[in-house]
Amino acid sequence: MNILSFGEISKITTSRYALASLVSKRAREIVAGEDALIDTELENPVSIAMQEVAEGAVDFTTKERYEEILEEKRIRREALEAEKSEEEEELAAE
Repeated sequence: MNILSFGEISKITTSRYALASLVSKRAREIVAGEDALIDTELENPVSIAMQEVAEGAVDFTTKERYEEILEEKRIRREALEAEKSEEEEELAAE
């Protein structure tokens, strides 16, 4: 596993706890079947997550921003569903 120096870690965050939390959450996502966000030869989910964080593929966010992202996704999903419904109605009318 790549071990980041303190200098490299401090460029990412000043909180080692926050870094550990981010890496562990991302590693769990990888274990659950999500693809790596970077090209890597690594196989260990924690190592992959650390490399993703080090390369900037995974980033920290605030709870408020996370909720904004979820709301944006919900709005997009509803718009797509409405568009699909309209297309189905048009096809049924023909």
